[in-house]
Formats: sequence, C-alpha cells, structure tokens
Amino acid sequence: MGAEWELEAEAGGSLLLCAALLAAGCALGLRLGRGRGAADRGALIWLCYDALVHFALERVGKTTNQEGAGVLGSTEWNFKNTDKLL
Repeated sequence: MGAEWELEAEAGGSLLLCAALLAAGCALGLRLGRGRGAADRGALIWLCYDALVHFALERVGKTTNQEGAGVLGSTEWNFKNTDKLL
C-alpha cells in the first residue's frame, strides 16, 4: 500500500506543476497578445506554455541523476537506460 501512495503523490505533483505551467502560459500569452486577434492570442498562449514546459523539463534534466534519469539527463536523447521507462 505504501508504494501506491508514493506513485499517487508523484502523479499529483506532476499534475500540479502542469496546471501551474498552463496558468502561467495563459497569463503570459494573454498579456503579450493584448490588442491582437483571438487566433494570435491562442498561438501566443500555446507558445508561452510550450516554452515554459521545455524550460521546466530542461531544469529537471539538469538536476536529476544521469544514470537513473535516462532520457532527461541532457538535451540529447540518451538511449542507455530507456528500459527503465517501461
């Protein structure tokens, strides 16, 4: 039962981070898109969210262990530990 709760806590933290990044991306995109059309604002929101997600993943990759992390260890794909992802 303990392992189940740990997995749920990790998933909850991941969802919370995703929601925070989405809110920040929307706020930033709407601010940058003032005075523009709806399609332009939507594109700016998506681009801001995408940039924030890439930045967050890059930060996670730099702070994780190279041997245990697998693919998030650097900007290049590391196929050495891909079996740990399955």
